Amino acid sequence: MILNRLPGVLLAALLAVAAPLASAQGEILLTVTESSGKSVDFDLATLEAMGGTTLDTHTSWTDGLQRFTGVRADELLEPFIRHGATVRAVALNGYEATMSLELLLDYPAIIAYKRNGQYMAIRDKGPLWMIFPLDEFPELKGLESDQRMVWQLRHLVVE
Repeated sequence: MILNRLPGVLLAALLAVAAPLASAQGEILLTVTESSGKSVDFDLATLEAMGGTTLDTHTSWTDGLQRFTGVRADELLEPFIRHGATVRAVALNGYEATMSLELLLDYPAIIAYKRNGQYMAIRDKGPLWMIFPLDEFPELKGLESDQRMVWQLRHLVVE
């Protein structure tokens, strides 16, 4: 796995500036809602401006090694961590998976917007897909992790 990340302080500053602009820009791909009900919307440009992380792994739904590019889930959720202990990931079709914030802090999962260098269409599990580094952390392999790897991700609820 290759990680290219902005330092936490720079990321927090970027979020403070970029998050309010997201609703005024392109199509909203992801909404993060905290327990107080406050929501922040992210479009593709805002997610890409946060810096891309590349993760190479196999999944149960793809053939061979795949290269995913996206935003580290722990970095995206950093401003919301103090507002809950779990994250509910909700797909466009209403599918939901709940996971602990601790899991997202312990393992470098990403909210992927590219697979093998290409943006993902809805028919290809996009535009966003929660990806865990299954090859790097064998303990993550199995049905429970597969259920957490929500494709067509649209909403994260911190509870």
